[in-house]
Amino acid sequence: MTPTPRAILAVLCLCAGFALIAHPSTARAQAVAAPVARLNDQVFVFGHEVRFAHLGSSRGLPVVRVDDPGLGSMLALVGAKMQFQPGTRFIVFTRVDGTLITFTVGSNAVSVDDSSTAIPFGPFYEESALYVPLPALTQALGLHERQFHSALAYSPQIVSVLRRIGKVRTVVEIRASAPLVWRSGFDGPAKRPTFTLTFQGFANAAGAQVALGGREASQATLSQTGPPGFPITTLSIAVEHGVKFAAHRATASSQMDLVLARNETDLALAAATATPSVQISSTPSVATPAATQTAVSPTAGPTVVPSPLSRASAALPVPTAVPAPEATDNGAAPTGSPGPLASGASPSPSPSPLEKITDLFVTDTDGASRITLALTGPVSFEWHRLAAPDNRFWVDISPAALVGPARDIAVKLPQVRSVKISQHEIDPDHVVRVIIDQSQPLDVVIGAIQGSANQLGIEIHASPPPLDAPQSGVGMMQAAPQSPPPVAAITPGPRRPNLIVIDPGHGGNDPGAMNQQYGLVESHVTLAISQRLKADLERAGWRVVLTRDGDYEVGDPNGDDHQELQARCDVANAAGARLFISVHINSSVSSAPSGLTTYYWRAADRAFAQTVQNATVRASGAGDDGIKREEFYVINHTVMTAVLIENTYLSNAHDASLLTQNSFLDRLAAGIAQGVKDYTGGAPTS
Repeated sequence: MTPTPRAILAVLCLCAGFALIAHPSTARAQAVAAPVARLNDQVFVFGHEVRFAHLGSSRGLPVVRVDDPGLGSMLALVGAKMQFQPGTRFIVFTRVDGTLITFTVGSNAVSVDDSSTAIPFGPFYEESALYVPLPALTQALGLHERQFHSALAYSPQIVSVLRRIGKVRTVVEIRASAPLVWRSGFDGPAKRPTFTLTFQGFANAAGAQVALGGREASQATLSQTGPPGFPITTLSIAVEHGVKFAAHRATASSQMDLVLARNETDLALAAATATPSVQISSTPSVATPAATQTAVSPTAGPTVVPSPLSRASAALPVPTAVPAPEATDNGAAPTGSPGPLASGASPSPSPSPLEKITDLFVTDTDGASRITLALTGPVSFEWHRLAAPDNRFWVDISPAALVGPARDIAVKLPQVRSVKISQHEIDPDHVVRVIIDQSQPLDVVIGAIQGSANQLGIEIHASPPPLDAPQSGVGMMQAAPQSPPPVAAITPGPRRPNLIVIDPGHGGNDPGAMNQQYGLVESHVTLAISQRLKADLERAGWRVVLTRDGDYEVGDPNGDDHQELQARCDVANAAGARLFISVHINSSVSSAPSGLTTYYWRAADRAFAQTVQNATVRASGAGDDGIKREEFYVINHTVMTAVLIENTYLSNAHDASLLTQNSFLDRLAAGIAQGVKDYTGGAPTS
């Protein structure tokens, strides 16, 4: 039987948990199956012993109280911070590189920026003390764990070593999960000396080699030595004769740039200046061939001139955008991309007050896709381009708040694997991040939409960027504040196409329907079916998360129906699941009704409901009560395809007798799993 919420409230559901959402009552998760046992292990972080006052063990894994001073010391050693307000359901950690890590009380998924990962269990309360699982936290922080007898050692890691090759120099970008400290060395024959950087206390997670092209050097080699609890990573580069080098700390303390060049003047990373604002022309009609368009310069910016490299033919209806000329990091004029953000630079000052991204829409053409963001006022932006094989491009927009949940943005360029938008930071600045995941390097241009007040355009072109295009830059909109025109919203999609969330109905202080004659409790039966369904789907190759795996509430035990139902939606939305399946058992005041019913709410979910209904009736032999459209909370407030299945009636004697049989529960689970296969074609292979 499906509960009806006592009050339906307007809810701002941030899918990846990128904001702290105050809750009207104290957030308490379910009681864990085993109590927290005191753990007396020594803990070492970055070579320092950290003493914890409330380190414990639960379900075989170490846990720590969020108010433990030792946790604060641990975070400080790796440059991370924690935000948690009593009475909220979210614990937010900010990594040294600005990445947000969000844990939700009662949720077994952790969100790292725009990606969610299933974990054995999430934060929970033991009486009034809130605990967070230590392995999930340290993994999200990018720390390497080493276990010893009665001791745990956590080391930061060199997480990536990337290179960008310009006309006159090669820059090696090194990124770590903690503030970088290094020693440099120089050895070997004069004709081919070896330059080394040694990072004491850092494990190597960046691989063994990075190709550097062969002009200044052929490759960078990484190796790890040192004791297990205090690893030492060394980066070695055998440079060509006559090549000079210099190491620069980047703006973020966890990043550094190693510059290789033959001329001393090319070793310096120039002082940064903000990229002049770029105006993007209005999109021409697809039905009419577009003439070459020249963008209008911003009022306060320098004159805008056409780029020497046109990225789109004048005969095609592809929007054009051209930046103002400025020096690149190699002293050359730009060729269609914004200028660089040099090492040690800060973005241009952010305008105030806080602006909102109220909507977005996509315009696709044969050779480009434009994402238009509608804002309440001007913002500044900072962009970064990662080199192959990563190929990601991201834009940080500030100070800005995203209205609505984090979401996927669908574009039709085949070279774009995904585009995601999310609230990346809320403290100290409000930053919205757009991430473009590309299968190959593409030219991306960012700027205000010409003739449209307070609209920021992000144009992705099918053509590659210039060979010596800068890797980062900053800019600022200078449009007058104006209410954006109404535009169609983008429907969010799954971030994890291989993930299914199963919601066993009821639990804890809400047992659901009961049949005392047969000893049946709805919350127990729904969990039994859900656990069987989870096993069936996992054997078929799916990743599966249960909203609960015991007899407890998913949300606050003292909360109302609305809070409990929203907590179940939060699990699925934060995890970015592809499908949501809520499992229930029906009941009626009459003993006559029987059979199985599948409910849906959104019209797009009807096909899934019918497919599951057909397969489950066929497998179980239960009566077919059909599919029905009802506005049940959990299938209305989840953002993915969702159904709610009432697996026969507890109030019917025949159905109840079947529900006491393990073989019948097996058939119900197998039928639902078959319905998933029939609807999806099977679990994705990648």
